[in-house]
Amino acid sequence: MRDRLIREIDRVIGASDGLSAAQLAWTPGAKGTNSLLIIAAHTVGAAERHILVNIAGRKPSGTREEEFEAKADIAGVRARWDNLPPGRLDDDLVGPVSTRSVQAMIIHAIAHAAEHAGQAELTRDIAKDSG
Repeated sequence: MRDRLIREIDRVIGASDGLSAAQLAWTPGAKGTNSLLIIAAHTVGAAERHILVNIAGRKPSGTREEEFEAKADIAGVRARWDNLPPGRLDDDLVGPVSTRSVQAMIIHAIAHAAEHAGQAELTRDIAKDSG
């Protein structure tokens, strides 16, 4: 499961390869859309919260709001991910609304990253055609 999450985050970050600064900052015209940079920052930040904060009990490196202003640092997330104790996968996480297993949290993180990977790839393709 860990490799799948990393692969989905790599898809998001990889969508930025070869784009100019203007293309990375380009935002589709539809209401509520984001640039590729913001999608990447949010995807990395959400993975950090889902996995590193909820499972490993670490403090987040930023807030969700900051993700919509900052650039992603996938290397830092990977380094933190590598320190996740493997035995935690069978633990239950008590949350404000319900209790989830660690495996359920990882599956949620993968689904979330995969959704944004598709958005990032589509945004990249449209940004390339927009000039």
